[in-house]
Amino acid sequence: RLPCAVTGMKQALSLMWSTEQSIKDEVLKAFVDVFVAQPGTDGEEPLPSNQIAHNLLSLADEATVSELASIEEAISMLVKDTRIPADVFGSLWIATATGPSKSRATALHVLAMAANADRGVVDSKSRLKTILDAALGDYTEEKRDWNLAHSAALALQRVER
Repeated sequence: RLPCAVTGMKQALSLMWSTEQSIKDEVLKAFVDVFVAQPGTDGEEPLPSNQIAHNLLSLADEATVSELASIEEAISMLVKDTRIPADVFGSLWIATATGPSKSRATALHVLAMAANADRGVVDSKSRLKTILDAALGDYTEEKRDWNLAHSAALALQRVER
């Protein structure tokens, strides 16, 4: 992809807060074209799930708080419209459970963003167990990875009470 795609998309995503629906639609179309869809398919044919997950991790990695809010808004809208294949979330759960420390936190944060639109992304016994073991267990304490604990807290906020 384009070397500046992540930087450019982070800037464009601030337009998700526009009151003009046509602007939001164009930002989402660009998001799908750059991060979710095969090139040249006008957003109709998704990339492999692992690639989409990698793209979302790259986008959310080292994003500012305001960028994360815009990314969450875009991901939520795409999840509601089922534009992000369900297998992507499986890839993100694998990254949460087995990835390097930084990837774990980012993957869980992206899952929490998706769960904003579909609680089912995080709300099951097996997923809660993964959050407990991978993000709130010995690994987090040993590595003193408080970003991972923070991402776990965000994901747990999306669980049905």
